[in-house]
Amino acid sequence: MDNMYGDLGRTIAGQKHGLHDETETISAGEKMYPGDPVFQSVGDGEFGYGARIKGVVLTASTAPGAGNSIGLTVNGVTLDPVPFVDSPAETFRRIADSVNLSEDLRAKGITAFLLDGEDLKFRLSSAGEEVKATVSGSGGTAKPVFSSAPDGKARFRGVVRHMDVSYREGAGFFPAGTAVSVMTHGQITVPVAKDARPDNLVPAYVITSGDEVGRFTHVAEGNYDCGCAFRSERLEGTLALIEVNGLK
Repeated sequence: MDNMYGDLGRTIAGQKHGLHDETETISAGEKMYPGDPVFQSVGDGEFGYGARIKGVVLTASTAPGAGNSIGLTVNGVTLDPVPFVDSPAETFRRIADSVNLSEDLRAKGITAFLLDGEDLKFRLSSAGEEVKATVSGSGGTAKPVFSSAPDGKARFRGVVRHMDVSYREGAGFFPAGTAVSVMTHGQITVPVAKDARPDNLVPAYVITSGDEVGRFTHVAEGNYDCGCAFRSERLEGTLALIEVNGLK
């Protein structure tokens, strides 16, 4: 059973500081710990991920029509074909639903969502591994062909707030699919990189790859500019206080 409470730094990560802050609630797209940075894809207001979010956008060459059936395979998981229903938008909504209801894809941290005004597109987001998707159409008079392109529209949303939580999967973290409180403005404790040099008003960046992914650092090169700033030196050896300034 996964349990963070033996690690003092992890135990107090995600603690807010001061009286003025703003928080929002999202669904965890993957396991998340207090103090973790939260990213969301542009247009996806529901799911949040850690610092390794990746995605693809799938675009149809023409609108599917009556008699069409759309098959989708994502990272080796083949879903049941979705028949055309009422309109392209409703058909794509059902394709997205089939992805989000797949236990195998949820276990991989992969979810789907649609954007208003994009009638011939749907998007897949991943919390870690690269998304590899193929789409095929059959039947009907319309012959949509789907192309796939990287979707890098992930943006920093905030930091996971500390709560005393316990689920059957373990204690001290939020399993995928659970509600998470995210600080979007305010001051909060976060884990920092081993070589980070935090200090008051030093800009803070999120590490998005390697062994320290999800930690904060003063190093700009190769890391994500989240618009945050450190507000302290090191705390308990592994933490620092940062000020979160909202979506970036």
